[in-house]
Formats: sequence, C-alpha cells, structure tokens
Amino acid sequence: MASPIEPFMPYLNTFIFFAAYTVLYKNNPVYRIAQSLVVGIGAGYLLVANINAFNKSVVTQTFIDGSLNWAMLIPWILGIGYCTIFVPKLINVYRAVSILTLTVGMGVVLPYGPALFWTITTGYAQNALNILSEGFTVASFGQLLTAVAYALGLSYFFFTDAVSKPTTTFRNLGRIVLLIYTAMTITTTALGKINLVQWKVLDTLNGIPSTWWIPALMFVVMAIDHVYPLKNMLGGGSKAES
Repeated sequence: MASPIEPFMPYLNTFIFFAAYTVLYKNNPVYRIAQSLVVGIGAGYLLVANINAFNKSVVTQTFIDGSLNWAMLIPWILGIGYCTIFVPKLINVYRAVSILTLTVGMGVVLPYGPALFWTITTGYAQNALNILSEGFTVASFGQLLTAVAYALGLSYFFFTDAVSKPTTTFRNLGRIVLLIYTAMTITTTALGKINLVQWKVLDTLNGIPSTWWIPALMFVVMAIDHVYPLKNMLGGGSKAES
C-alpha cells in the first residue's frame, strides 16, 4: 500500500535539497527549517523504531504460553530505571542503570577490538604477500600499496614521543597517508553532491519539473532577506544572530 504522503514526496525532496544548499548564502530561516525537519524526522523515526523493537523483543516475550519469562524482567527494570531521569529525586537510580549498562556494554564490545584489529592486519599482510606468488600485477601491487599505507597510518598513532627520534620518518609518512585519505574522503563526498546537482540539472533539461517553483521561491526569499532580514519580522529577532 502506498504511503498517504507519497504525492507530496517530490515537493518535499526538492525543498530539502535546495534548502540545504541555502546555507551557502548564510544561516537563514529556510535552512534552519530544513535542518529541524530532517533532525526531527530522524529523532521521531528512532523513537518509534526503538519502541517497536522493545515491543517485539521484550513486551511480547515477557509471557510465553502464559508463563512468565523471568529473563525479560532485566530489560523491564533497566527501562524503568532509565525513565527515572525525569524524577530529580531518583536521579541516582538513573545513574546506576547508566553505569551498569555502560560497563557491561564495554565489557562485551572491548574484546572485539583486538580481534578486529588482528583480523584486518593479518588480512592486509597476507594480501601484500600475493605479489610474491602472483607476480607484479595491478591487483597485487594495489594490495601491497594498501598494506604499506595501512602500516604507515597506524605508525602515526602507535609511535609516541618517547620513541619519536627513530620513528619520525614513519610518523611523517603516516601523516601523509592520513592527509591523502582525508582528501579522498572529502573529494568523494563533494563528487557525490555534484552528482546530485547534475541529476537536478538533467531533470530540468529534460523538461521543466513540476517543482520548479520551490527553488524559485527560495531565491525570492533569499533576495528579500538580503535587503530586509526576515528575522526582523519575529519578536526579538533583532537580537538574534542569523
């Protein structure tokens, strides 16, 4: 069954797309509306998803065939303990539940760190040695280069000032690797945004979209705001920063 808001989605998508880029003009009301809308929907989705998950995994499993599932009392107690954050006199209960959850969670997750590190490191090392068995190919050279970059990146974090003199070269090379990685990440993100713009441009070239008036209206609002700040229309707006 189609969503009842399906007819409005093209207009909502267009609004969010162009509103997000109005921040390049300045931090304006249109951008803040889009920001609040995205954050609000995301928060609302997480809230509903968590309630649904609690219902499926806890509420429906509390009684099985008419018998109490004692193990389900633990999430009930923890959940009620978290709700005491709204009762100032019971804030210590909330703190105790939070500390218990945090420490148990860390105890469960921490062992995976070294295991994951070992798996990744041995994987890169084995792939790097493929150049000996497969010969010099584009794939084997790429695997060797990846392993070297991985080792240099780790050296930037693992070698401290206590051993700075013998490891200065490795730390500097590791810093270069991390800078290259950061630049590639930024470039990839930027290219993704450019592709979105190209998609919108191609849509326009193929015919005037039905949502053309949304960016046009935004442009008019930005132009008016440039001459007469819209914040002045709100109470106390003259004291607020854009």
